[in-house]
Amino acid sequence: MNIFSRPQIASEYDLYYQSDTGKIVDEIEKGIIAGLLGNTKGKEMLELGSGTGHWTQFFAEKGFDVTAVDNSEAMLQLAKGKKIDARFVLTDAQKLPFENESFDVLASITMLEFVDDQQKAIEEMFRVLKTDGYAVIGLLNPKSAIGLNAAKDETFRHARFLDPENLSETFSPFRVLQTKKSVYLDTDFTVLDYACMLGSVEPAFIGILLQKEK
Repeated sequence: MNIFSRPQIASEYDLYYQSDTGKIVDEIEKGIIAGLLGNTKGKEMLELGSGTGHWTQFFAEKGFDVTAVDNSEAMLQLAKGKKIDARFVLTDAQKLPFENESFDVLASITMLEFVDDQQKAIEEMFRVLKTDGYAVIGLLNPKSAIGLNAAKDETFRHARFLDPENLSETFSPFRVLQTKKSVYLDTDFTVLDYACMLGSVEPAFIGILLQKEK
């Protein structure tokens, strides 16, 4: 089931980032992803699960030549309306219409949790990425407030969270170069003060830098 094919869900996605909490979360997540992108090379980027273009615009502003794909027509309609300097393609991340080794960099932010066959999507990532190319992945932590309360949420109850303790095996045959975690949320999804990071609260967002080696 593609929950994001519903126009209401597509609209709510953008509205979240306009909320006070959404703005804070967005700033933290973009700081993590920007740091990982700083260790990549090349400009040709494939973004998987581009949604409404929220992250597409960020990648384009960072100077990447972005091809953005999503399997939700409702999401892509909103993205195209933003006039972002990127190419948008309606397609499935599990069966990409691109030749082998087509892109320098691949980005995917909280998409893998919502695909039917996660391993197939990862295999497609590996196939279309150039040798020595980089993949920047954003994941949700199942041990965080989001994961622990997913069953109560209309969107996240459809998610299949990846095990943060098993990333090397999950993303094989990529090499995991770097992992960053942040976005500390209370049980009511309030963003906690940075001083709480040393406590028992699990971060909600995990950023990973991968490389496709020979």
